[in-house]
Amino acid sequence: MAGRENAGRVAVRCLIGVVGIAASLAFVWICKRLVDIATGNIDADLRVNIGLMVAIMLVQLSNNILASYYEGLILVRIENNLRGRLFQHVMRSRWNGRDALHSGDTVNRLETDIYTITELIATRLPDIIITLGQLVCASVFLFMMKPGLLWVLLAIMVVAVVSSRLCFFRIRKLSAEIRAKDAQVQSFMQENLLHRVLALTLIGVDRVTGRMDQLQGELYDVNVKRLNFNSVARVFMSLGFAAGYLSAFLWGVLGIRSGAVTFGMMTAFLQLVGQVQGPISQIARYIPSVIHSLASVDRLSELEDLETEPTEGNVLLQGLPGIQVDNVTFGYEKDKPVIENFSCTFQPGSMTAVMGPTGAGKSTLIRLILGLMTPEKGSIRIYDENMTVDAGPSARCNFMYVPQGNSMMSGSIRDNFLLANPEATESDMTDALRHACAQFVLELPDGLDTVCSELGAGLSEGQAQRIAIARALLHKGQILILDESTSALDSTTEDHILSDIRQNLQGKRTIIFITHRKTVADVADAVVDFGDRSQKRKNTHEESV
Repeated sequence: MAGRENAGRVAVRCLIGVVGIAASLAFVWICKRLVDIATGNIDADLRVNIGLMVAIMLVQLSNNILASYYEGLILVRIENNLRGRLFQHVMRSRWNGRDALHSGDTVNRLETDIYTITELIATRLPDIIITLGQLVCASVFLFMMKPGLLWVLLAIMVVAVVSSRLCFFRIRKLSAEIRAKDAQVQSFMQENLLHRVLALTLIGVDRVTGRMDQLQGELYDVNVKRLNFNSVARVFMSLGFAAGYLSAFLWGVLGIRSGAVTFGMMTAFLQLVGQVQGPISQIARYIPSVIHSLASVDRLSELEDLETEPTEGNVLLQGLPGIQVDNVTFGYEKDKPVIENFSCTFQPGSMTAVMGPTGAGKSTLIRLILGLMTPEKGSIRIYDENMTVDAGPSARCNFMYVPQGNSMMSGSIRDNFLLANPEATESDMTDALRHACAQFVLELPDGLDTVCSELGAGLSEGQAQRIAIARALLHKGQILILDESTSALDSTTEDHILSDIRQNLQGKRTIIFITHRKTVADVADAVVDFGDRSQKRKNTHEESV
């Protein structure tokens, strides 16, 4: 549907251009007629023809304004549609633990490359079609007046264009290189602005800015190379245009001297030469732009080629759910499994601590349970007393998740809460803050409407963690996963949160803690130890996994 809509918009833009072509040729005709009337070669009413000229000029003016307005309108519409579609595609793309592209590079493609493609669709393609139409019409007009001169002009122009385009392939290669270098610069800026405190305290601003200068220097060098090739091409084009204009002008001068050409015809010829040369010049200028756009097409195609997750509907279990992990193997690299032949069970309503050394696979297990990644072998199922569903996008609605580290989104605290549950009331938010020991939010000057900048700047790490816990508690799922979510808290606050979760949620939710802290394991019903790949249930039995 979007493609048909864009094709229709481009067609309307071309139709407006056709009116412009007709008006421009009518202007050439009326100019010739007025000059011939003034010199006595035509006997006609001068005032009527002046009025006709004014009318044609008004049509041209109105058409130019309409063309400019409509072009701007479809430029915005196509850009928004294309960016929205590709952003949604990237957001729904399957994640295998490592993003294929740096986030800065992806943003560069969604901004710069999409604008380039949009300009190609909304501006360049209609302009090329309109220009070709103008070239054909002006050439026919000129041919009717003087066939021999037209062939001379076209021959000169063709030689000039072909000569100037010998370096097109090199320009396309340089355009792709510029796109890649530009993405590097944007990625570097984004990453260092995001981690500016780290740069100030550990890396050193001088080293960062020095690297930035190096990247920009490389980008500058490639741009200069492309400018050099474009300059050579323009030299050939300029020589061709000069030769064409000179030919027409000398033909007119000699014709006037011999009496074969009237002053009106001379005026028409010079205007028509411009209307033949102008389109050829424009098309020649558009070619580098089209080549430049092809590099953007290739880059956006890489985004479109990203595999997306299945889009089947959510399956929300109505009973208290459990999780069965059965003989799962997974690795980020081939033949290097992080988890191998691993099995465990998270019983409905239980509180389980998942422990083990760094890199043992704790967070990987959670990503597999959330369906963010797919096991190479084995299965993970979420179940209740009525049904069972495989872990994946459709089962993700059953989880309340607090990720590791600072996960605050820019915007107000209320905005963050509404991301988890758009239907959450003021009372719901207040209760969630109380369970997460985050009542300090209500004491802030703006309360829930306090605005947090990127990554929760303005809040301490512990405050951000408590707000993230409250946000997760607002979600409608019945499996709560906390990935090192109390690591930045003092022991007293951690004890309060654990006590509150145990008192209010134990037995009502299935709770999984990823933790290094023994205090969490002490209050859990079961412990999954990645150190010896075992699962121990307290006061029941021990089973080796």
